[in-house]
Amino acid sequence: MRVDERDIAPGSEATEVACRRCATTVLVRKNSAAQTSVQWRGDSAATCTELAERRAAGLHPALVPKCESLTASIDEAVADGRVTIT
Repeated sequence: MRVDERDIAPGSEATEVACRRCATTVLVRKNSAAQTSVQWRGDSAATCTELAERRAAGLHPALVPKCESLTASIDEAVADGRVTIT
């Protein structure tokens, strides 16, 4: 899954998804089966425990491309129909 963290346009069909690991919430939109747009909300990136653990281990934020737990939560939301292709 390719994750695109550019802004999701206001009024577009985005769905709030919470990470099942840390409950950080993001807005998600699927434009195709292969493309997922993710909008981090407010301080979501700071509240993500997986990203915080990687940064604490000395990884530069630019080298931490995504949160695997959040990706799994988004995949689950797609599989159960909460997030649909628009």
